[in-house]
Amino acid sequence: MNRQELESFAREAAKSIKTEKDLSAFSQMLTKITVEAALNAELDDHLGYEKHQESSTENSRNGFSSKTLTTEYGQFDVDIPRDRNKRFADIFKTLNKAN
Repeated sequence: MNRQELESFAREAAKSIKTEKDLSAFSQMLTKITVEAALNAELDDHLGYEKHQESSTENSRNGFSSKTLTTEYGQFDVDIPRDRNKRFADIFKTLNKAN
């Protein structure tokens, strides 16, 4: 999606935002989608292949775990992808402790 398409989407979505609660819920949804997409891209990089592609490595995707994310818009759950060797989860834990 290019910038113009993204702006068009945002303008259309903003039409349904009437209250502060609506804005908060929309912000949570966008944050959740963004964080989960970034984590999945990081796992792709970590494993060396994209989801649904064949792999020549012994390590592979192994579902998700749910974690609570706290932001200025409140708390909500995000799905953290896992790998079979549990190395990706260790990376996430290390990053989490650093903050």
